[in-house]
Amino acid sequence: MTTVSVCPSAVIEAPAERVWELMTRPESFDLWTDAALVVADPAGGAAPGQELHLVTRALGWTFAVQISVREVDAERRRLRFLVTLPFGIVNDETITMVDAGDGRTLVRFG
Repeated sequence: MTTVSVCPSAVIEAPAERVWELMTRPESFDLWTDAALVVADPAGGAAPGQELHLVTRALGWTFAVQISVREVDAERRRLRFLVTLPFGIVNDETITMVDAGDGRTLVRFG
């Protein structure tokens, strides 16, 4: 097994509250992922224990993606997902959002 650790970041031209809202609503995941939501179990906003089933397409193929919600900390704007991708790739993803000033948000993926 190989482990790779990276922490990309981006500044989003939207207030942190709006970014948090979009990133915690499974039905809006297609706005920031290359996948479409099939079902959230249970339905509703992101919550620990929730399982999200998505599909993505590449090279004419359709692949299943599963996201297990591990942590939702609204006060710290922190999310933790366990993402199961095709070909046995598993991503333990922590996403944080902080106010970057001027109505912008710094989002870190790690």
